[in-house]
Amino acid sequence: MAELFLEVRCEEIPAGMLQAGTRELATRLFEELMSRQLPARTVETAFTPRRLIVTLDGLADQEPDREEEVVGPPVSAAFDDQGEPTRAATGFARRCGVEVEELTRVQTEKGEYLSAVQRTEGRPTIELLAELVPQILASLSWPKVMRWGAGEGPWVRPVHGIVALFGGQVIDFELFGVTAGNETSAHPWLSDGTFAVESAADHGRKLARRRIVVKVENRRKKIQDEMARLAAAVGGRPVEDEALLEKLACICEVPGVVEGSFDPAFLELPREVLVTSLRDHQSAFGVESDAGLLPRFLTVMDRADDPAGRIQAGNEWVVAARLEDARFFYQEDRKKPLSERSAELEHLSFHARLGSYADKTERLVQLGEVICESLGRADLADEVKSAARLLKIDLVTEMVKEFTSLQGVMGGVYAREDGASDEVWQAIYDQYLPASTGDAIPSGPVGQIVGLADRIDTLVGIFGIGLKPTSSKDPFGLRRAAQGVVRIALEGDLAMDLDLIAAKAFQLYGDRVTVRGKEILEAWRPFLFDRVRYLLGLEGYAYDEIEAALAVGGTNLPDVKARVDAIHTVRDAPGFLPVVLAAKRISNIVKDAAEQSFREDLLVESAERDLYAAFRSLREETEAAEAQGDFVSCLRQIAGFADGLDRFFVEVLVMDENVELRNNRLALLQSIQRVLSRTAELTRIVVDRSEHRDD
Repeated sequence: MAELFLEVRCEEIPAGMLQAGTRELATRLFEELMSRQLPARTVETAFTPRRLIVTLDGLADQEPDREEEVVGPPVSAAFDDQGEPTRAATGFARRCGVEVEELTRVQTEKGEYLSAVQRTEGRPTIELLAELVPQILASLSWPKVMRWGAGEGPWVRPVHGIVALFGGQVIDFELFGVTAGNETSAHPWLSDGTFAVESAADHGRKLARRRIVVKVENRRKKIQDEMARLAAAVGGRPVEDEALLEKLACICEVPGVVEGSFDPAFLELPREVLVTSLRDHQSAFGVESDAGLLPRFLTVMDRADDPAGRIQAGNEWVVAARLEDARFFYQEDRKKPLSERSAELEHLSFHARLGSYADKTERLVQLGEVICESLGRADLADEVKSAARLLKIDLVTEMVKEFTSLQGVMGGVYAREDGASDEVWQAIYDQYLPASTGDAIPSGPVGQIVGLADRIDTLVGIFGIGLKPTSSKDPFGLRRAAQGVVRIALEGDLAMDLDLIAAKAFQLYGDRVTVRGKEILEAWRPFLFDRVRYLLGLEGYAYDEIEAALAVGGTNLPDVKARVDAIHTVRDAPGFLPVVLAAKRISNIVKDAAEQSFREDLLVESAERDLYAAFRSLREETEAAEAQGDFVSCLRQIAGFADGLDRFFVEVLVMDENVELRNNRLALLQSIQRVLSRTAELTRIVVDRSEHRDD
């Protein structure tokens, strides 16, 4: 068994492309070798901004011989009337490297054909790699590629060197004018020239002696620890930002940390502006203490130290200039309050066919009021309308034009400075939450209501002009918007019919939308339910529990969640499985039957009379429990109905020859089905999961 070690050295690759490129290289190498019956025992990857590294260990030094049955021409064309082989037969035999006499006959769907066993002798693995490695490297799928020199490429960045070893031997190939060998180099400006390597372990040791850290997780840890140490020395800690830490670990291979300072006068800027300017312009962490931000920052340098202080001085110069820009934008924005800039939204397009952001704002004001009415929270209407009027104004501010990631946030900051109530400015600040499954929802009911209104308005408008997302494209982020609707409704416990809100949103668009309202709702409901399935599935609910609740719960999502909870709680209770089975049986019996009228005087069997009495009691009890939202009690009552149903099916013939009796029994089962299906569609419950229960 031998080791394949591959390192490609190039100019700096953008941080966001490194991990995916290295993973694709390793995956494709592994899969190509597996397809040739050359499995690797282990696969390891590493990368720095200037190198991709893949190691596959435990490879055999030669492909195994292969035998493959090849089907040739039909027998009818392979032999003439005298049974002599035709050119079709001899040509096929020659291509397969066998004699005609060695050909066999096989029966296929199309008739009898000739076949041959073609034997392929396995090649040395190193020869195979000389073909595979350059092919795979040249065809990696980078988001952007370039050419260089005399037209070499295309690839993500110019290639300067390749180390390709199999069992310590150089794999002989050339790519982009570079010949693979066994020599590499460390840092392009700090290294001592090239040096030979013999294996992955030797490569790692020799780079480590030159302070190159090839594993991104090790660079991340070293940067994090050093930043914590330097921040603690000035009485602070780095501002938490996992995404920035990940980026910094990807843009250096000698992970050094540089600290710097800036004029404390810049601390007068809002915290959000300072932190964002440092992050976006200089890939730097702010430093904070319990009292607030400190006039310090931390970033990486691609070297271990800065003896002359030039790196620190350069970073401080750039940071000062960027913060001065931010101060200018802030001062320009503060020349008048947000409320006096609403007219500027008329010149900012929401969508060419759906109007401006001024139009959207007017819809949000009305839609927010409708949501308040639906929730019975008229007391929130004034604050909701105030937040809605200011919600999008920060899109025309200089700060948001410079830092698009601050949209919403700056609106909240400016509204707070303008004297808006805590509920209003926080609602504006939180309007884009949740942006992902890891985010919290808006922190208060006002923010939750305007967040819902904003997303529903967008969903209905885009659906209304026929631009639903496809399986591969979602340019307007509608899946994220729908997921936000679901999370806000569920986690905020906003019990209302979202279909009614969507219908109101449709009305507010007027003739701007071209799709009929009914068609919009028919498209929006399953789109919304897909997000419900996903989010409740993440919480651990079984898919059949979710489906059973969705079938009756409508778009009141807290109500749906309560039904799912009830099914999850009761499904293991004694008696529930038999009721589920009975519900499925009832559904099969009545599915093709016309609606029948029930008459109590036609109950002739004691089992059906007892069942009817139990049913009346069940109906009253479940109606009372459901009115209180106590779905667990509803399902427990239904589980207790099992014995009567079981006795009925044993002792009573539903499809009696007497038409009156048959129709009356069908009418009874139809009534029972309606009651059994009010809390959840029990026929959606998968019985196989419950086989362990007592009958």
